[in-house]
Amino acid sequence: MNSEQANAYVGLPWVDGARGPDCFDCWGLLRWVQFHHFDLALPDLPAMPDMRRELYREQMESGAWSVIERPVHGCGVLLRGGDRPHVGVYLDLDGGGVLHAQEGAGVIYTERSKLKKVGYPRASWYSFL
Repeated sequence: MNSEQANAYVGLPWVDGARGPDCFDCWGLLRWVQFHHFDLALPDLPAMPDMRRELYREQMESGAWSVIERPVHGCGVLLRGGDRPHVGVYLDLDGGGVLHAQEGAGVIYTERSKLKKVGYPRASWYSFL
């Protein structure tokens, strides 16, 4: 994914449960970008939080998802700092940043160095098989 492709998503609206192509929630954007730009199919998230935790556990235990020490272009990002987890895609463009769909803002690109300033003091990086 290059800058031009990433910029095509910036400004699209955030809609709860949206899976694209004209609007997204954070998981919908992550799934869409992984599939259309990195040839990876991620499962959809169940609506119930307990089922989401179970999906996460299953994916981690199976090795389909794994935490990586440093971000790489296209990896998943789990951002924490609010009342619920938030996800995006790390892009190694212009110094690195996260493409994500945020409630109230839509799809945005946040430079890695500014994640703490916008309310995400913790980030975990994930590779997907």
